[in-house]
Amino acid sequence: MNRLYQELKELEIEDFIWIIYSFIVIGALISNVFERDWLLSKKRKSRKTFKTINTVIFAVTFLIYFYFVLLSYKRLRESQHYGSLKEIFLNNINFLAACFFLIGGFFYLFTESASTTFSTSPSQII
Repeated sequence: MNRLYQELKELEIEDFIWIIYSFIVIGALISNVFERDWLLSKKRKSRKTFKTINTVIFAVTFLIYFYFVLLSYKRLRESQHYGSLKEIFLNNINFLAACFFLIGGFFYLFTESASTTFSTSPSQII
């Protein structure tokens, strides 16, 4: 029963994360409006606004990735005690993938907050 409660609680958190992602999408669209304005008019306020929005977006996604790393690590540790070899292997891969997302999220956050020129914007890296 405790395990069921834990999984239901994790699903509630994931539902909340999906709601946050919808705000991230809206924020990214608004950021693009300000970025477009900056490209066309070179208004400093537009540049500052889109960079601030992007920094907030990357900070929030970094925190979300961090949550998934913690969750993945917890599942990995639990599977060490009761899981099959296949489950342990899959949990190891899942943990590794979550770590890669966290590292990538950190790089995007660092790039966006540290860049002083438009050419180092994360959208230009890919």
